[in-house]
Amino acid sequence: MDALGLRSLPYLARSNYYHELHHTVLWSVLAGLIDGQFAAVVVSRSFHASDQLIAVASAMPAAANLLSISWGLLCVGRPIVRLATVFVAATALFAGIVAAIPSTPWGGVWFVAQVSGAQAMLAGVVTIRSAIWRSNYRHEERGRITARLQGIRFVISVTTALVAGRLCDLDAHAYRYVFPVAAACGVLSMIHLSRIRIRGQRRAVRRDMETLSDGDISSSIIEPFPLVTLISPGHILSQMVRVLRGDRRFRRYCVAQFFTGLANLLTISVVVSVVTRELVPDDGRGYWISVVIIEALPRLVMLGSLGRWGQVFDRLGVLGMRTLNMVCWTASILFAMGGDFLTPASGNTGPGLFLAALALFALRAFANGLGLGGGALAWHIGHLHFAKPAEAEIYMGVHVTLTGVRGLIAPLGGMWLWRTVGWPMWVIAVGCSLYSFYVFSSMAREEKAARA
Repeated sequence: MDALGLRSLPYLARSNYYHELHHTVLWSVLAGLIDGQFAAVVVSRSFHASDQLIAVASAMPAAANLLSISWGLLCVGRPIVRLATVFVAATALFAGIVAAIPSTPWGGVWFVAQVSGAQAMLAGVVTIRSAIWRSNYRHEERGRITARLQGIRFVISVTTALVAGRLCDLDAHAYRYVFPVAAACGVLSMIHLSRIRIRGQRRAVRRDMETLSDGDISSSIIEPFPLVTLISPGHILSQMVRVLRGDRRFRRYCVAQFFTGLANLLTISVVVSVVTRELVPDDGRGYWISVVIIEALPRLVMLGSLGRWGQVFDRLGVLGMRTLNMVCWTASILFAMGGDFLTPASGNTGPGLFLAALALFALRAFANGLGLGGGALAWHIGHLHFAKPAEAEIYMGVHVTLTGVRGLIAPLGGMWLWRTVGWPMWVIAVGCSLYSFYVFSSMAREEKAARA
């Protein structure tokens, strides 16, 4: 019996996959509360925070990726498994300290700051994970393995969020022990993470260091920068400009991705506010229903679609898959727009109107989950379609940092637009999504013609 699916993998990949799988099982408990919108729901329902703080909490998971270019540069010339272990430990530390947050008017601000620190460290784990996959799994099997690991991660993450949501319905301050328990699981995951071996890492590090010591730095070798340099905005910007200027196709890909994320993130804080404040009744089930609509249902649909998206990715490549993916994102925005129209700001919703709005937000969650399924694969390994082997971490850092830029501005901008101008915010989001569809489809056609 091969419950873990090891026999379907090449022999050299089995040991690493075994340890990575066990690490993922434990790590996903912590990631389920940190990497998502659970924190925004906690801020809204436990701390009764303002719309602005809800928007900040919604923005931080993506905005934390601003540090990813630094984490990508940090990987160069260094043992990446050790770095990953440090990032996991730091994520767990930030999450565990949530237990000390008091129930005061400033508690919500402290909570957002604490979770934001955990999300910044989580961005380091995500950046390094792509480098591990690139080194340990061949291109032909990478999509299938990634889909399997992501599927396991999201099953556990969704289960964790649902359990935590129910506990918070029973006690609005249950976050004080939910997050520390998840942090303990993250610490335990380090045992298996430390046992992963990177194929050819010692040889690659030694070669890069010898090249640097000889003073012969080619264009394909990037210097292992010190930490002080890595936090310099000017240096980070120069590295991003160097990569984007030198690779026109990757630049177009990043522009399309930017508008994809902008379209989705403009709406996300609005959806959290509408569902938790105006749609869902405060009758002891509000936490659980909010978590289901905002977090759990999209993740479950994402899980169910990962295998199919992995097949599409391997068959059509990242550009063809991204083109199909944009249909799902656009549909999710349109459903959310309809749900917002049917939800009165007063919160006095009749049974028929309530069910109609709930159905539209559920459809939004379903379409959003389909978008997340394809987006998760492309987001983690799509840049490898463009990157040179020696610069995969840098390409990952560039596109993830751009994710952070849009994550920092889009949820706040979306909330401001929604409160200021109303429905035109949804029109802007749909327009961004359609533009991304145009760019991805154009690039896919050009690449197909070039191959022909």
